[in-house]
Amino acid sequence: MAFDIRTSWIINGELTHILPDTIGIGASEMSFLARRGIVKVTENADGVEFKWVLFSGNWSSLLFLEECMHLFTGPYTFKYFVSGWSSEVIQNVAEARTRLNQLMAKSDVHISQHTIVKEINPAKTKVPHVLRDSLTDMTVIPELSVDCVYDDDTDQFLVQRVGSQSGIAKIYGMSPVSSPCLTGNSYDQVVSEAYPKVMNDDKPHYDHVLAAMNLPDKSVAWVPYQRVILPHRFPDGRKGVSVITEQVGVDIKVV
Repeated sequence: MAFDIRTSWIINGELTHILPDTIGIGASEMSFLARRGIVKVTENADGVEFKWVLFSGNWSSLLFLEECMHLFTGPYTFKYFVSGWSSEVIQNVAEARTRLNQLMAKSDVHISQHTIVKEINPAKTKVPHVLRDSLTDMTVIPELSVDCVYDDDTDQFLVQRVGSQSGIAKIYGMSPVSSPCLTGNSYDQVVSEAYPKVMNDDKPHYDHVLAAMNLPDKSVAWVPYQRVILPHRFPDGRKGVSVITEQVGVDIKVV
């Protein structure tokens, strides 16, 4: 038997299956979640998702959720907004309650850094097989990678080619001038910091990245990905790097 999607709402510490008309009129979901301190609950065959805005006045609703978490069937997905939408999947109710308490305690945290990079020892974590192969063989599949050339005049790395199946292409398409490919912004400054060392040392680099990205649908979401950066030489002799990414879990939390 198919399990229908069921939506309910926690408003002022009470669960309801009907959203009052006065709340939704003329307002986006993001707007009324933020202004009214509402928690949206979506249940389906894969578990349950709780969606809220971290800084809104929803303390009573989150306390209700903590008390009644056991009434919902996991796994439990927390989708919360703090400078962008972040999503976490938690398997059991005890861990879900603990994590909810942590998030409630950080409801007034201001996020100043919107791109976080953490170097990880690949021998001590689960690395996707495509990235593992790149680390081992020092090669990339062109369709999966993005090539950046070093420009002597600007002392920057410029995107030259976007692979058709690369992480960027899957979200933004293959244009080398889409928002994550632009140079000089704060995202570029953080993610390109490792490029010179890779190019000069001729050695691969592996890390985790979590970035608040402006998506094509105009929403902002925290996008987690693991990546390998390899030295690359272009046909005309110029140097640069090739980057291959996988949008999977990372060892970084927004809050």
